[in-house]
Amino acid sequence: MFRIIGTFILVYLIFRVLTAYVFPWIVKWYLNRAKKKFYEQNPQAAESQHRKKKGDMTITYKDNTTRPDTEGLGEYTDFEDIKE
Repeated sequence: MFRIIGTFILVYLIFRVLTAYVFPWIVKWYLNRAKKKFYEQNPQAAESQHRKKKGDMTITYKDNTTRPDTEGLGEYTDFEDIKE
């Protein structure tokens, strides 16, 4: 009986240590690796991120010279509610 209880306590303590220290370290390592791989594949993203200073704000506007193609969408129908 004591052996089973001791095994459960040991498994619980190992699980607590893993979730508190080991798993966060593994996730941080994996995310850093993925970030490095992303910036290797997209160097323009790394350049734009490094040029900005902390607190700087940039506003980019969309070019409104091109309009969406509205041909073939049908005609507009205005509906009104009828009170009975």
